[in-house]
Amino acid sequence: MQGIEQAAADLRAAIASNPGEHGTGLVQFANTYALKSSQRHSAVLLKLNWTKAADEEQQHRVLQDMLALLEEIVADSASGTAGGEPPLNQLIVRAQEHVPEPPHDVVFSCENLGKTYKKSGFQLNGVNLQLRFGEITGVVGENGNGKTTLFRIVAGELLHDQGSIAYPLFGQDSAAKKGINWIKVKEQIAYVPQELPKVYGKLEEMLQYEAAIHGIRGKKNLREVDFIVQRLELSEHLEKRWKELSGGFKLRFALACALVWKPKLLIIDEPLANLDFKAQQVVLRDLRNLAESLRYPMSVLISSQHLHEVEAISDQIVFLDKGKVEFNGPKEQLGEERRCNTFEMLVSCKEEELREHLRRLAPQRIQHSGVSYVVTLPLAVDGSRLLRHLLECGVEVEYFRDISRSIKQLFH
Repeated sequence: MQGIEQAAADLRAAIASNPGEHGTGLVQFANTYALKSSQRHSAVLLKLNWTKAADEEQQHRVLQDMLALLEEIVADSASGTAGGEPPLNQLIVRAQEHVPEPPHDVVFSCENLGKTYKKSGFQLNGVNLQLRFGEITGVVGENGNGKTTLFRIVAGELLHDQGSIAYPLFGQDSAAKKGINWIKVKEQIAYVPQELPKVYGKLEEMLQYEAAIHGIRGKKNLREVDFIVQRLELSEHLEKRWKELSGGFKLRFALACALVWKPKLLIIDEPLANLDFKAQQVVLRDLRNLAESLRYPMSVLISSQHLHEVEAISDQIVFLDKGKVEFNGPKEQLGEERRCNTFEMLVSCKEEELREHLRRLAPQRIQHSGVSYVVTLPLAVDGSRLLRHLLECGVEVEYFRDISRSIKQLFH
């Protein structure tokens, strides 16, 4: 608890002396330590409320609410976690709140979905998938294996030529006589492609426009735009033009445009590529919170080469290899039928020495990725036994990860 208590003490003093400047600090504190998504949401609103406070009385109320929220987060953390800054997979795990689960309505489904490109000969085929409210589906695979093709089909930008698709929540089915009303479907889907389209004009005006064309107007329009701007930390960039933004802030702005009108399905292709580590964590937490929102739940379909991060927030995984589905199911099923264990490690010795040290454990394969080793061992050899053996051999282990039940194992 020492880490969070010290951070809280520092922030408490900073907020009391200058709450206007340290609203961002409260948001960051909530993102790091809050166990409840509602607390992270409240931190953003309080930061926004301070900027909107009309007089000293209103500012005083906001200040008291900031300090009260800070104490609430500390108290919850004391009873709900061992203390210190939790790792990424704990930060973005579903908040353990005593509230009903969001409705798991099927937003999209497909059976034996496929698409053939006649010129290149590439085929995407055999995709069976259901996307539900409150769930995040991660699609992984090397580049050129069909991820973007699948996303464009689900988003209604590309027609499939095999199988059937449906949007049950919107009452649309390709097998119906009238087919799919794509206007109705696309009104509920936000698609953020890997190659972001250029935006013209001021960014704030574009956000207001996106909200307005989806029926959010008047004071509610301004309120929703203000909220998403604060949530994604875009306030300092609203007067800029598109060409003045870095790659990371272009993505944040594209996400803001997609989220300001609360779509039912968010499709986002390679969102983490241009983000630093801190920004990645914020985006991933936001996606988890948005998917599980009780008031505006959504389904999220995401692809990324950042395998560990996608694995941490996804409920189900689809692995595509040369257009074919090699795995499709809950991430808990990864590695259930494996016949060996696989480990990724960075060690101090050379490959020849490592092979000699591991000979007694009967390794099935030892590969070097250019940075680390990937070692496959019999199922009887678990991580603790391998680490103990390496230490007994005098091998210094700088990095170690059991990927036997990880997405990464699918790539080996």
